[in-house]
Amino acid sequence: MAALIASVKYAAKTLTSWGAGKCVLQPCNTLALQYTQQSKEYSNKKEIVSTMVDPKRVVSYEDMLKVIQQPEKVIIDVRNIDEIKATGKIPSSINIPLGEVQNVLTSMSDDEFKKNFQRSKPTSSDELIFYCQSGRRSSEALDKALKLGYSNSKTYLGSWNDWSSRQQ
Repeated sequence: MAALIASVKYAAKTLTSWGAGKCVLQPCNTLALQYTQQSKEYSNKKEIVSTMVDPKRVVSYEDMLKVIQQPEKVIIDVRNIDEIKATGKIPSSINIPLGEVQNVLTSMSDDEFKKNFQRSKPTSSDELIFYCQSGRRSSEALDKALKLGYSNSKTYLGSWNDWSSRQQ
C-alpha cells in the first residue's frame, strides 16, 4: 500500500509540474478494481492507473440526490445494457454505452433522440452527468463530451458502486 501511495503522490507531482494544476487522481483498475468505501482498501491492486479529472467536473453522491429531481439535467449511464439489467440504474438516467456516446451526441437527430430516450436531445450548454460502474468509463465519456463542445459536462466518480452502496 505504501508503494501505491508513493506512486499516486509522484503522479500528482508530475501532473502539476506539467501544468495540470489541481486535479483529482482517481485510482481505478481496468480489471474492475473493487474499492470499498468504508475500509478505504483495495481488494485488487493490479493495473492501477490514475485518471485526471478537474474537481469542478466531479459530482458527489449528495449532488446526485438533488440532480435526480432536476429533469433539465441529463444523467447518462455509460455502462452496457447487460450491466444495467444485472444491477439497476440511477433514477431518471438514460443509457448510452460509452462506445456510442460520441455518435449519439453528434449524429443522432433530435427526433430520434427523443424517440429513444423520451427526452429532448441535450444542447451543448445543457448539464450532462456521466456515470458507470466505478468511474473510469464515465471519465472517458466526460472527456469525449467536452471535446464535442458540451461544456457543462461532469462525472459522478463514485458511479454505480457508490450509489448502490448508499441506497441500501
